[in-house]
Amino acid sequence: MSAKSIVLVNSNRWKPGAPPVALDYLASACVDKGIEAEILDLCYSKNTAQDIRAFFKGRKPDLIGITIRNLDDVYYSCFLLAGVKVIIDQIKQASDAPIVLGGSGFSIAPAQVLEYCGVDLGIAGEGEEALPMLVENLGDTEAYSSIPGLVYRLEGNLVQNPLGMMDLSKLNLSRRGYVDHSPYLIDPKSKTKTGAVQTKRGCSQSCIYCVVPAIEGGCVRLRPIKHIVDEIENLAALGVYSFWFADSEFNYPEKHAKDICREIIARGLPEVISWNAYIAPKPFSKELAELMKEAGCKSAVNCIDHGSDVMLERLGKDFRVQDIKDAIVVAREAGLNTNYCLMLGGPGDTIDAMLKSLELLLSMRPIKVTLGEIPGVRVYPNSPLADIVKDEGFSPKNRNLSGTIRDNDGLLKPVYYLSKYLSIFVPVVKAWRSFGSLRHRSKSGGR
Repeated sequence: MSAKSIVLVNSNRWKPGAPPVALDYLASACVDKGIEAEILDLCYSKNTAQDIRAFFKGRKPDLIGITIRNLDDVYYSCFLLAGVKVIIDQIKQASDAPIVLGGSGFSIAPAQVLEYCGVDLGIAGEGEEALPMLVENLGDTEAYSSIPGLVYRLEGNLVQNPLGMMDLSKLNLSRRGYVDHSPYLIDPKSKTKTGAVQTKRGCSQSCIYCVVPAIEGGCVRLRPIKHIVDEIENLAALGVYSFWFADSEFNYPEKHAKDICREIIARGLPEVISWNAYIAPKPFSKELAELMKEAGCKSAVNCIDHGSDVMLERLGKDFRVQDIKDAIVVAREAGLNTNYCLMLGGPGDTIDAMLKSLELLLSMRPIKVTLGEIPGVRVYPNSPLADIVKDEGFSPKNRNLSGTIRDNDGLLKPVYYLSKYLSIFVPVVKAWRSFGSLRHRSKSGGR
């Protein structure tokens, strides 16, 4: 009896491309269960229909898994899921194998994405346990109820199982090599390949705009230090010398981050690799900043969000302006290259509050500042911000909203919250997003 097989498809076409770390993890998990796994990466495909036909010619997998990284780009108003649906339709024409959707973009709104894409199976949340179970029990609907995070049709209705919360200490994801990192370079002229490593899953914070707790759970689950640094070494052996730590906040909890840095240093890896990470202003000690620098951190993105304590509280943050000031000083003293990211325009934001952000940055003079939006906050389904919008009234009459409002009650298409007190910026926002959509179309290539 021949082994069962799966094809894992990267549908993310946004440029610059992000290496599909999840597919490396999933392929490894499937192979460990005796399932043959292949990856079809369409990120840099010049003609997806042609490449899909060529790939599936002669291949008859038992299942096709398609990852959806983002619903949109969270910066402009393009709707990336529309392009994913095109790819799904092309795959359906090339293969009659059943399709299962997954990924962070899918997990934000599983039922809505399945309906939009015309697919009957999906896995919300992590899939290293669920995907092999689905392959082994494909078609056995009685077994489906025990598969974590599975979304499926039963008697005409969509059923969604509770998310899986795996014990990451028992899941070794360090074996890499299923994804070809050759197209993923630091920049077009560079020969240095880039990648990603995940150190934890879940988030216990309560940021009103974030969907990570809904996707990965509200409890932080840590990966063993040895597994993480083994993975970095394995990537380096493949020529991947630059990478991102794919965590919401690398420094939470701080001890785990310190231990990772110490192990990287102990193995002499800073002579070979460099890395980037997202961090929060708290907890962020001078010791951690110095360890990050010594361990090869090339750049940290500190998501400070705002310069007003009132707005930080409204955004659900557990830090305040003084914590931001302390973090800026610590990073500067350690010589750690840091970019500070703002999230302006949330509920109740005003010109006065926004000026406090400007005053903070002028007084502290950080090296680099980035706006998460220009300004505004993407309203995602199943987020606290979505509940706020529901209470205010989701309609064109709500002066705090912009984007696709009609026939979009599920918030699948981009909707942005921009406080009415900052309405003076609406023309600038629309012009910027229009430019961004044009830029996206010009760089994404043909489908």
